[in-house]
Amino acid sequence: MANKGFFIITDISGYTEYLTGSELDHANEILQSLFDAQLKAVKHPFILSGFRGDAIFMYVPETNFVQAQSMLEAIENFYIIFADVLQQMQYNTTCKCRACKNMSLLDLKLCVHYGEYLIQKLADREELLGADVIVPHRMLKNHVIEKTGIQAYALFSEIAAEKLSLTEYCESQFVRHSETYEHLGEVKMCVLDLRTALERERNKRRFFVRREDAWIQWEGDLPYPPALIWEFLTNPELEAGFLQYDNVVREDFLGGRVREDAVLHCAHGDLHVVNKIIDWKPFEYYSMDANVNSMIFYKQTRQLIPIENGTHVQTFLGQPRDAVPDETRLYVESEIQRAWANLGPFIEKTIAEGKVTFKYDAIDAVPKSAHN
Repeated sequence: MANKGFFIITDISGYTEYLTGSELDHANEILQSLFDAQLKAVKHPFILSGFRGDAIFMYVPETNFVQAQSMLEAIENFYIIFADVLQQMQYNTTCKCRACKNMSLLDLKLCVHYGEYLIQKLADREELLGADVIVPHRMLKNHVIEKTGIQAYALFSEIAAEKLSLTEYCESQFVRHSETYEHLGEVKMCVLDLRTALERERNKRRFFVRREDAWIQWEGDLPYPPALIWEFLTNPELEAGFLQYDNVVREDFLGGRVREDAVLHCAHGDLHVVNKIIDWKPFEYYSMDANVNSMIFYKQTRQLIPIENGTHVQTFLGQPRDAVPDETRLYVESEIQRAWANLGPFIEKTIAEGKVTFKYDAIDAVPKSAHN
């Protein structure tokens, strides 16, 4: 039976020009660092399929994520990680060789398609089969830079863009494009400028409640990857489920993605908690301004830290703006402990019911030289 999902290829732009015009030993070290940085980002919901020269091919079964926003942010994160590693190498090098001077020639592009596939087992490997699997490979050959001037981009086929609600989440950031390929005909696409995502990320003001400053806290280890747990913390329906609220509703007028300044209203009987997001770093943490029944005001940070075979989850509530009676603090603390202790069992129940699935990929077992 055919499966459905997304196929993603990351490809280092300028690879051939850079490699042929640079000293091989230094060029190989630089390219290896950039390649390894991308490999480390291949976590749930992505599953590594293989390597295509200087490119990484992966896929995401459509059941491996809940929110289209999370998928888009994970794709943007591939570029942000790549760009940060490249920037650090440029800042830190004092070498005058061509390989080190020419690092600015390198950039990253991603191609994304959605369709059907079969999994064929070959010895201890899995290969994807299907006409749709071929499409993102063909999309690598395009005229995006010449026609749009966008140097670093994620190129989505039209069906992938529709499945990810690109017009809703990236309305002002994508450009429509098309290419014609032999045997495929015209393929309509959308181009997302990844440098815009990078600039947005670097310009953010960060806010974080630290453990030592916490008024109330909860911490625990769960046997699930950060990206999966992120869905339960940021999807209103799933958040309401594990916190055992009646509902969680978004109440801002921003539209599009949940991000800084988004407002979420959590209700449970007479209890109303309004959270305004003030810092948003996908799959790592987010912080909020919170108020309880317009009486208790505090800041809160929810953080996910990868550990072996799982994630360390922690939430820190900062000191309230106004003095709070001891009995009120004890009540809030008991409610926090009760609600967050339900996170693991709720994820397990949701997976058992087939509403969410995930598959670990043994990325740490991939040799660093696997792409050579």
